[in-house]
Amino acid sequence: QGRLSMPWKDGKTWVYSITYDEGCEDLLRYALPLHRAYGVPGHVALVASQVGVPRDLPGSSYHGMMILSKIQIAGLVREGWGVSCHSMTHCGVTFENAEREVVAARGVLEKTLDMPVPMFCVPGDNTGHPASLEYAPKAGYTAIMTIYDRVNTRETDLYHLGRVPLHTEYPAPFFSVYDPYKRIHQAIDMEGWIIDYCHCPMPGKPIHPAKDCTTRELGRRFATVREIGGDQVWLAEPNEVVQWLLAQNSES
Repeated sequence: QGRLSMPWKDGKTWVYSITYDEGCEDLLRYALPLHRAYGVPGHVALVASQVGVPRDLPGSSYHGMMILSKIQIAGLVREGWGVSCHSMTHCGVTFENAEREVVAARGVLEKTLDMPVPMFCVPGDNTGHPASLEYAPKAGYTAIMTIYDRVNTRETDLYHLGRVPLHTEYPAPFFSVYDPYKRIHQAIDMEGWIIDYCHCPMPGKPIHPAKDCTTRELGRRFATVREIGGDQVWLAEPNEVVQWLLAQNSES
């Protein structure tokens, strides 16, 4: 197949997005200034039962960290950020609990935030994707984000969106180190769509190197995207891209 010519909104040739799982309040202090400086919109994947409270997931690296409130989330949305549902309790989606973790979670989160939440983000690992895939359409979600590390294209099934981990270091046995160029040239070549994900970048050292990056690394990523992408990259939060794709598909 030949390369598509300027396939994205406003003639852009590839797309960059970034998501933050859980929606920790510290994003306002550490990540938001970088988003403003580089003009990159963000996106938070929120656990429906844990908005505006300390995160209640014992054993997690982020247990006890304050989660963004309804007012704080609304402020981010006014700046162009987006939200998705990251399940009801982050316990892991199964066929036995999907009615609650996927379907009911959307209603709870939309009521809490008083805004539409059309996208689902699989919690934990990809073992929850099959059950999410069966129940998300029933809940009216337009897309599902996974943690399959890949570049998306215009042809990618919206219920199988991949996300690129923006982490300081991968766990054993690989120990691969942070790469600010990760998948950028591939996305340009494919005229594709990168969706990065991490949790809550901090200065100095990450909260968990295999789940997060530092603020310095986040800034390097944004600078690299802007430098290499120039005026050819569409900086967009995932819901905006999904809605654009759906509109394009309805017109074709």
